Amino acid sequence: MMTWTPALAVVLATAGVAAGQPGPSPPPAPEAPPAAGPAATLPSPPPPPPPPQIKATRPDEPRVEPGRPTELAFGIGVGYALPTSLQTPNTTSVRVRLASGLTFEPQLAIATSTDDTATTSTRQTELTLGSLVRYPLRVHHHVDLEAVGSASVSNRVIDPDGDNNNRTVTTAGLGYGVALAYWLTAHWSLSLTATNPLVAFSRTRQETGVGREMTTRTTTFGLVFDPQVALMIHLYD
Repeated sequence: MMTWTPALAVVLATAGVAAGQPGPSPPPAPEAPPAAGPAATLPSPPPPPPPPQIKATRPDEPRVEPGRPTELAFGIGVGYALPTSLQTPNTTSVRVRLASGLTFEPQLAIATSTDDTATTSTRQTELTLGSLVRYPLRVHHHVDLEAVGSASVSNRVIDPDGDNNNRTVTTAGLGYGVALAYWLTAHWSLSLTATNPLVAFSRTRQETGVGREMTTRTTTFGLVFDPQVALMIHLYD
């Protein structure tokens, strides 16, 4: 049996107070690491380049192969109108070639000549205008097969000594043909051309006196293949 004493009361009171005191606080929880920011955005790769544009060639447009002028070009040539001796060239021409291959070969003559003899003098005046046109039908490597057309008109006046005796000759014609052109380089072309008459018109007016004249007309039409051949070489710019 426990005997109540003042000392025991003090001990019990002290134990009760100690039991009422709060215990030690727990250690603070570790702080969570900061949330990672948004992922860095990488630049998008550039788009691929567009495919090269290839220009389609129309079926009716001849394809220009390397070794030929690709732009407007001018050519000057010399050669032979066959048959003839090959010792001396006897024909010349100037050609204007477009980028498509269409080529014009203009002809222009403005001339005046006088034929004097011991007793008479005759003067002649000539004006001629025409052109040869070439178009490539087929292009193969260095060789072009060309269709050829021609047109010309000419007026020639023959004026002998005396009055009212002039003679005027007017001619006009259309022709066709074919040609082969060999391109040595883009600046040198060797061509062989065969042309034929298709339509020919001629009018001769002869003065026979004061206010009098006699006129003769001739027209010829025919699909004739009796070619005049020319061999020429041209230098293009």
